[in-house]
Amino acid sequence: MRALRVFAWFAGSLAVVALLLYAMRYEIARMQEGLPGFTHTLGDEYSEMVEMRDGVSLATSIHLPDGEGSFPTVLIRSPYARFEAVLRDQVCGRFVRYGYACVFQDTRGQGDSGGVWDPGNNEIQDGRDTLDWLVRQDFQDGNIGMMGPSYLTLNQYAAAATGLPSQVKTFVPSVFAADMREALYADGMFRHETFTAWASMNRTSNTVFQGTGDEYQAAIRHFPHEEIDTEIFGIEMPWYQRMIDIEQSEDALYGEKMGRLVSETPERLEVPVLMIGGWYDVFIGPQIKDWNRLSTKSGSRFVLGPWTHAGSTGDAFELENAGGGLFQWREMLDWFGHHLKGNELKSSLGANVYVMGKNEWRHYEEWPPKTEKILYSLRQEANTGDCSVQKLVELLKSDTEVSQVPLSFEYDPRDPVPTKGGAGMLAFLLPGYKGARPGNVLQQPACERDDIISYKTETLKDELLISGEIRTNLTVSSTAPDTSFTFKLIEEFEDGRAINIRDAITSLAFRNGAQKPRSYEPGKKVEIEIVSWPIEWWVSAGSKLRLDVSSSDFPKYHAHSNRAGPWAKQLDTNVATQTLHGGELVLPIGPID
Repeated sequence: MRALRVFAWFAGSLAVVALLLYAMRYEIARMQEGLPGFTHTLGDEYSEMVEMRDGVSLATSIHLPDGEGSFPTVLIRSPYARFEAVLRDQVCGRFVRYGYACVFQDTRGQGDSGGVWDPGNNEIQDGRDTLDWLVRQDFQDGNIGMMGPSYLTLNQYAAAATGLPSQVKTFVPSVFAADMREALYADGMFRHETFTAWASMNRTSNTVFQGTGDEYQAAIRHFPHEEIDTEIFGIEMPWYQRMIDIEQSEDALYGEKMGRLVSETPERLEVPVLMIGGWYDVFIGPQIKDWNRLSTKSGSRFVLGPWTHAGSTGDAFELENAGGGLFQWREMLDWFGHHLKGNELKSSLGANVYVMGKNEWRHYEEWPPKTEKILYSLRQEANTGDCSVQKLVELLKSDTEVSQVPLSFEYDPRDPVPTKGGAGMLAFLLPGYKGARPGNVLQQPACERDDIISYKTETLKDELLISGEIRTNLTVSSTAPDTSFTFKLIEEFEDGRAINIRDAITSLAFRNGAQKPRSYEPGKKVEIEIVSWPIEWWVSAGSKLRLDVSSSDFPKYHAHSNRAGPWAKQLDTNVATQTLHGGELVLPIGPID
């Protein structure tokens, strides 16, 4: 009996402690993140079904601080019912404690909202209808902001596509880009690791994605790919069919004729924004373009950190000062405090950028900054054995033309080079999907595969700061009527570590930025330019740069079939002989100080 009493006391004590910790969860999290003290306690909470223009009603919860009167208000519109507890409890729960009303809405066809799930297709009208409803509510004081990462940012841009009510003062777009074609494709190469994974996860209303990893892995290997919605996912997905048809991809998430309206939103936006991006995010390349064409750029701020789409970092560096993640609460509270409450803005406008390799933050009024170019020649010599690493030599004005020995490799789409690090991946987030590791990942030594040609510099005597897009200009030929070529730039450190800097890919059909497919005659030499998404990377003195050239990076991108025509309609694959006749690497070099 005594043992039972002791156990009951111990269990009761644990329960009390658990309740106390739960009650103090906001305060504990606030202190861990070093945020300012709360100003309010939780007030009223209630739910409402908000009717859209077509009669469909969307589930909307309203969270108010304690006290009388109206409040500055934050609107969040989300399709992720599975994450609703976190978003409503943790995000709205924190906002109300800082004196904001927080409105959380399930998008059409998700959560408790009515209607049919059709990703993006209704967000322009639903977003505007929700804002029109919100400005009529007594709890808001005429100062409204919107926030939320990824698809939640899609909803911000969509709501602004046809103009905004005057009460909307700012947005916080995070890890998303307005131009969907730019995000879906890289010169004709589809991003499986993001969008096939996302489609599998969100195939219908409130999809439970656990356990569908085998389906995802089967989908990215299925020919023809256009069958995977019905054959593997078991449901017709017209919006995914638009994604995998490059001609329709701009309208993939907004419906026919609406994609251009949304993709042009940044240059027509009427309010300043706090933009948040990550070097290893799914959307970082086109998001940087959004920033540079933003109509309110002079009054906006861009925080660009070392993060993936989930706010995590790669595992090759220890990044102790990269905190804050995608929500960037310190930045966001300062931003909303200024634009919705009239407080002084503490942060500087412009870009706050994390320097990879140096692992420090830098502020720029403009990013990318003005740079100078360094050119490296791909010096090719005959192979002398099983592995012959070629030379990467800096081009000087005194350099003369050097004859190049053509180098060839076999590219088999059924045995593609596996993805190892970098940006543009999402499947790693999903349980059971076995996604490739994103971010900075330790690389294998050169010559690990016969279908990669590697080049190395001599040991670098001086430090370099790469700021912007990395380019390779290559002269290539192939036995296929269409195919792909890739590059990956790697820093090999003195201690033996090899870490990826940036990678990129192109197809021959969409080479050199073509918007429509171009023909290619097998065996003919063509010049191609492959351009990476931008990066800010500090190259250490004593390191070497390594450039790997190949034809695949799977499943980040689809494995090109080596056949001409729409990629998703190909019934099978061919093996191709790829020949590299030479080329150069172009690095944008920024100021060290």
